[in-house]
Amino acid sequence: MKNTAKRLALFFLALTVFTSIAVPAFALSWDGSSEGGGGHGVPAGPNGYAIRTTAPTNLIGYRFSVVDRDGNNRVTKVIDVFRRDSNAPYGSYAYEHDLKYVPKYNKKQLIAHQNGSYSTEVNSTWCYKENEIGFASELPLPADLETWQNNTTNLNKVLAKIGIGSIENLNGGDKILMEQLYEVRLEGVYHALTVTETAIYGKHILGAYSDGGHSTTSESWGFISNYVNKHYPNALFTPDGQGLWPGATASDERIAFYYIINKGYGVGIAYTEEHEEFVPTLSVKECRTYKGVKPNKDFHYGTSTGNTWGNWTYVSDYPVKGDKIFFSVNFPKEDENTYVKQTVWVDGTKVGERVGYSDDLEWFDVSPTNTTVPAAKQYYEVKARVNWIDENGTVLLNGAEKLFYIPVKPVATREKVTAYNEAGEVQSFATASLTSGKLYFGQKVTFQYLYGATTSWESENNVTAKAQRWNGSAWANIYSGSGGLDVNETNVVLSSAKSYSRNSSIGEYVIPLNANTSTNSFKLRFDLTTAWSKDAAHTTEGSTFYLPVVKSDVAIIGMRLVDSNGVYADTDNLIVGDTYTVRYVYRNNTDCTVFVKGYNDDHSQIPGVYTIPAGETIEVVGGTHTVPDEREYSIWGGVYLSTVSMGNTDYETDGSNNARNFTCHTALPLDLTAVEPNAAYRESTDVISTFRVWNRTNADILPSDNISVRIRVFRKNVSRAFFTETKNVVVPANGSNIVYFKWTVPVGLNGSDVTVKADIYDGREYSNLVSDDRATTPYSIYTTPDTQYEENAPTGFAVPRVPSAANTGARWQEYEYDGKGGLRLKEYTVGIGLDSTNYIIPATGETEYFSDGCWHMKSGYGISVNSRILMELGDGRTQAKDYMFTLPQYAYMLFPEYSYIFGDGTAATLELLSNGKTDYFEFYTYLDYGRVHFTPLWYPDGDYFVQVVQSDCWTPAGMITRTITLPRIIIEGSAYDDWYVGQR
Repeated sequence: MKNTAKRLALFFLALTVFTSIAVPAFALSWDGSSEGGGGHGVPAGPNGYAIRTTAPTNLIGYRFSVVDRDGNNRVTKVIDVFRRDSNAPYGSYAYEHDLKYVPKYNKKQLIAHQNGSYSTEVNSTWCYKENEIGFASELPLPADLETWQNNTTNLNKVLAKIGIGSIENLNGGDKILMEQLYEVRLEGVYHALTVTETAIYGKHILGAYSDGGHSTTSESWGFISNYVNKHYPNALFTPDGQGLWPGATASDERIAFYYIINKGYGVGIAYTEEHEEFVPTLSVKECRTYKGVKPNKDFHYGTSTGNTWGNWTYVSDYPVKGDKIFFSVNFPKEDENTYVKQTVWVDGTKVGERVGYSDDLEWFDVSPTNTTVPAAKQYYEVKARVNWIDENGTVLLNGAEKLFYIPVKPVATREKVTAYNEAGEVQSFATASLTSGKLYFGQKVTFQYLYGATTSWESENNVTAKAQRWNGSAWANIYSGSGGLDVNETNVVLSSAKSYSRNSSIGEYVIPLNANTSTNSFKLRFDLTTAWSKDAAHTTEGSTFYLPVVKSDVAIIGMRLVDSNGVYADTDNLIVGDTYTVRYVYRNNTDCTVFVKGYNDDHSQIPGVYTIPAGETIEVVGGTHTVPDEREYSIWGGVYLSTVSMGNTDYETDGSNNARNFTCHTALPLDLTAVEPNAAYRESTDVISTFRVWNRTNADILPSDNISVRIRVFRKNVSRAFFTETKNVVVPANGSNIVYFKWTVPVGLNGSDVTVKADIYDGREYSNLVSDDRATTPYSIYTTPDTQYEENAPTGFAVPRVPSAANTGARWQEYEYDGKGGLRLKEYTVGIGLDSTNYIIPATGETEYFSDGCWHMKSGYGISVNSRILMELGDGRTQAKDYMFTLPQYAYMLFPEYSYIFGDGTAATLELLSNGKTDYFEFYTYLDYGRVHFTPLWYPDGDYFVQVVQSDCWTPAGMITRTITLPRIIIEGSAYDDWYVGQR
């Protein structure tokens, strides 16, 4: 049995009862102060400060705690036990409803934390009711505590709730503290507080050295100061302090808050353990980590001596995902061979427990629940504890637990090297298991590196990359700085869900062509490393990747000319002067994508860089091209790698296919178009067909060029021409000229079309064929009906108005050779003249007469006409030649009795006649009367006008006509006047 020493100082004073009215509850809170007196409490209205009662029953309970000889809590737990209602009527109420400090501290802790922040709230944490404890005797007032505490059963009940168990488990110097609890109203709210807690709040609002003052009103602290500053602190105190705090003495005056807090007021020491006996150290020293399965300890990763990274000592390596591991915990031998229980937890799960004498249990090998390190594992926490027990298993002393930190190394990976081409697309890449794509000498590329991890937790890693090329004898760094490291990053976060990509510091790199080629020349080398940032010296790992490099070959294989409509031209039949866009066709004969520049015929670069996929062709738009006036010529084109100068083919396997001349041929630089005639071709007449020749060259077409136009005329659907003629032509530069042909329309067409074809002949071949179908009309001879007896004019007849005369003259221009190597433009006009010798005379009867410049005759008699052909041909040098036109070849007469309507029965066709000197038109011979037309008997007296229409006068500008109104004849009477008596 342990020897004990107990001291308890008790003071109890009679108090006057004070009643109070309950007010709404609210928590207190403040930030702490070294001096206090800030007045930060809520202003207290009526009934702000009070005690529940002045009777001893206001002692509602005690606070219990255990400290060691230095005043440190043996265990964290500090408890409040509330007295029975029979002894303290407000004990249960305070347990459930009163506000309490958060957290719950004992006297020693409050002295240390007196300037910290506090708050209060309604809670029952670590609070017990007396009847729940099972004390041997009831909790007394302070005056009777000595008897109560001498009963170890009472103290053991307290120690069991605190977690120590019993007095038997106390160490030398351990003390059981008791502090009385009172119910005090602060700022209108009831609190269950120790004396020291109450004083700390008083210090907060009044100052450290205030004694609470005196007041007769409950609105201020002075109303309760006789109790909280004098009676309650004096009721229980430690006179000598026991080395925990300065001793206290009874005071007849109110005690300042500072002394209540810092001296031994309001606390008693119920028990002090003075017996010094053997106590085992109960320590845990270290935890070693091994690869494999126990007990094989061939591979020792390292040793941990505590719960941080800094407690880990590297030996061989770190555990990584997929490793099988186990741990060996060291429990040092005790000074005496002690019966102990050793327990080990891994990540909170107990994995081993054993009992025995400490001399035999120095190393404890345990395996985690999952012996294989999972991907999500960042570290292990191995917790070990040794307890002093008796042989019945009763714990005599709990040893300190120790936590060991076992790091797990992340599995960082060097994932990928990627080369991007000029288009920003992947040209080639390499992983640990695959290489795809190729690079080529002379290619411009950028590099990117990818790092990852197979562990699912995020770790910080250092990553590097070094790109190298073969210089003919050794691998040489591409990057000139940082020791060749074109990537050198620290603390990069990696996990299975978080990779890291980094562009090379090299930037754009043109792969050089080695003069001394070997196997190594045809690849680039990349050395990538990763290292765990926590221990880069022991965790650096590397991977080497290669990207293949080949010699390329690009070729120009075609050239096309495209017009503005996107139509490809026939380069064997180009038109001089036409303008096209040149398109070059390039082929990539390499089995990887290449990038090229194209060049025009003038060796200027086509803007841009062009991509050609492996084995494919592309068409690139070059400059514009105007077809020259040459029958055969060439267009040059070239294609070279994008990074080299024009003409440099050293980088290619075939240097002969990068440039080429493409031969072109031109068609005759002339066009031929037909001039649409303005009338149908009449059978048995001569007509003129006109064509326009267009010259697209910059030079005149002269007689010396021997360019001619051929015309052929065919009956419809007949393959053999009935008329063919060829004429030489002259045409001004970038201009046009007309060419025309006079030919005779055959008889018997009966209104069917003829086909007129024309083409150009350059002395070598015919080209530019134009073909048109032309309408024809018969040579119709119309007559008027015989004169009949008609007493009156037809119903509704009225003498019509004489139509206006019309003349459709022709005008055209044509170029003619000046005989001096040049051309001159001439203009011609042709018209049908109005000849004064055109006449109309009575042809029958003997009563006509001529008077006042005109003929007078009776109706019913005949008239004859003569319409001479007179041509107006201009004058001077522009007078039209005979071959340029035809004379009028068709004429007809229009009569007033038929309203000047043209048609069979209403008009009379005139016959073309000639006397050897002149050509003229007269009526066709009419029966026995000759070339006459008989006027109707019924025609009314007055002016009688007839019109002659001369037509089918063809010129290069088309057919022209003229309507001629002949001199008038005056009708006076009728033929009946000469032959019948009694005529009306």
